Amino acid sequence: MKNLISYVNTEQAFIDHQDPWIYIESLDQINASHAKAQLILPFDEFIALDASQQKRLDIQPIKAFWLSNSTDIQLLVPFLHEMILVCLNFPKFTDGRAYSQAVELRSHLKWPGEIRAFGDVLRDQLDHMHRCGFNSFAIREDKNVEDALKGLSSISINYSNSVLEPLPLFRRRSLYK
Repeated sequence: MKNLISYVNTEQAFIDHQDPWIYIESLDQINASHAKAQLILPFDEFIALDASQQKRLDIQPIKAFWLSNSTDIQLLVPFLHEMILVCLNFPKFTDGRAYSQAVELRSHLKWPGEIRAFGDVLRDQLDHMHRCGFNSFAIREDKNVEDALKGLSSISINYSNSVLEPLPLFRRRSLYK
């Protein structure tokens, strides 16, 4: 994915120009050029993919999938131990169901892997996405990724709790009295 901002394996966000993942909308898109690639498949097609199909398509073992924002996160449980990356879709700016999916992955399922936001992902959303558990962001291609990166450093103190900081500010302050 292009225009990728990442927190993976670091405390400081950076623009990732070396992202090896290729987003696939359907198994029909897979061709010979994908043989050695790391593919992100739609979850529905991932669970339907069997070993013989994977061999016939001549692709690497699948370690990533993407979800529509209506997918029940509990359906992922049997597969998460094999995954490196889960991508959550924001089909439009006003649809925030993927925030809840990220919180459920991090807080309830305690999944430590990479959670990537993709789709209609814009600068104004990044800080909140990060606080919900996302650690990489595929910025919309018509937007400037350097400008979007600034959206992650614009808020210095968060008052409410989050996946990153489970205690709200007033509780954190009371610990130091």
